[in-house]
Amino acid sequence: MANNSLNNRVILMAVAIVVFFLDQASKMLVQGSMALGESRQVLGDLLRFSYILNPNGLMGLSFGPWTRYLLLPLSLVALAAIIYFYYRWQGRNVLAAVSLGMILAGAAGNLLDRFRQGAVVDFIDCEFPNISLAPFKWGFIKFGGYYLDRWYTFNIADSAVLIGVTILLMITLKEESQATPE
Repeated sequence: MANNSLNNRVILMAVAIVVFFLDQASKMLVQGSMALGESRQVLGDLLRFSYILNPNGLMGLSFGPWTRYLLLPLSLVALAAIIYFYYRWQGRNVLAAVSLGMILAGAAGNLLDRFRQGAVVDFIDCEFPNISLAPFKWGFIKFGGYYLDRWYTFNIADSAVLIGVTILLMITLKEESQATPE
């Protein structure tokens, strides 16, 4: 178990360092070669690089004027959660180490952006199948409708967090299904 724990720590740190480096290098490349607001086609309209500074959270999540003050502490809570999950799964699962390394790198990369410039550098801009939900009422709750024709602009850190969380969710569901007697 001690050897697995050491190996998983090395894996977690290696993944975190590589993903953090790729995230920061890609953001520096975009900032050094594009003007803020500029968009360049990579694969036609399917994939563009569009340089924006995102003061909000993932997928444009905003808390109004409190956004800037809430996202830094939320990022620190995410880092604390990574430490918690690391100790929960310590030495048990290589995939958990990989996923935690990805989440750590993504959270740290976006946190560094927020500390450095008050916003996150986003640039990956993807076409998305049109989603249209008409306004509707469910019980006493009214939903105003929703339309999405392009995905929110994101970065490597966002992708790493999403992939890492998905892997952790799959691990958790698998462990719970194995622990549940049939």
